[in-house]
Amino acid sequence: MIQFLMKKKQIYLFIISFIFSLNSIFSQTENTENDSLVKKDKLLNINKLRFGVDLSNLVISSSNDDKLSYEIVGDLQITDDLYLAAEYGSIDRYIEDENINFNSVGNYLKIGFDFNMFNNWVGMDNSIYIGLRYASSSFSNKVESYTVRSSDAYFSNLVDRGYENITHNNLNGNWIEIVTGVKVETFKNIYLGINLRLNKLLTDTKPSNFDNLFIPGFNKVTDDNTWGSGFNYTLTYSIPFKKRK
Repeated sequence: MIQFLMKKKQIYLFIISFIFSLNSIFSQTENTENDSLVKKDKLLNINKLRFGVDLSNLVISSSNDDKLSYEIVGDLQITDDLYLAAEYGSIDRYIEDENINFNSVGNYLKIGFDFNMFNNWVGMDNSIYIGLRYASSSFSNKVESYTVRSSDAYFSNLVDRGYENITHNNLNGNWIEIVTGVKVETFKNIYLGINLRLNKLLTDTKPSNFDNLFIPGFNKVTDDNTWGSGFNYTLTYSIPFKKRK
């Protein structure tokens, strides 16, 4: 009888331990699934949308007494470190060169991405990034004045009178940009940024008997090479989609 009771007790203990074992296994499975779901969520982490203006364009246009030129900038965070980025600008600038003065008017669009290489501490939201852009510009150039040489002149062969204004319309240019810069959150959701750009001109339409000396968004163009450079000083505001940790 005693042996029977002991065996019965052992059976009950085995059943109870088996149930607890199953419960532990299921709990581990749920935790693993939850962890995997968290990891999957991190693959697409849309936290914020930033937009603002390039301050350098506003300063340059006002200091040169040009018509208002502007550039709107924005980026969308799609992972922890990757941002989709875009810029749209409009330029109306009078340019004085050594032998020619002209007015360039046009719009441009740049689309690409930025990759943040800075590991923020808790509560920080700054970035040191590199990026790439594909850019396209449509513009027109109006030649206001230029200097020509006359072989009939005895003392000087320079002539600065008698020329006519020339307008070249329906021009365009396409290029790529390598971007590197920083963005610092100075106040909550407000960022100041500065970046440097190295441009490589891919294609541009040239008017007859004339070269493009300036492309809006690309800046100065030279005959010797198709490389250019530029910089931006930006002020942006962030719209957070999730509560910051």
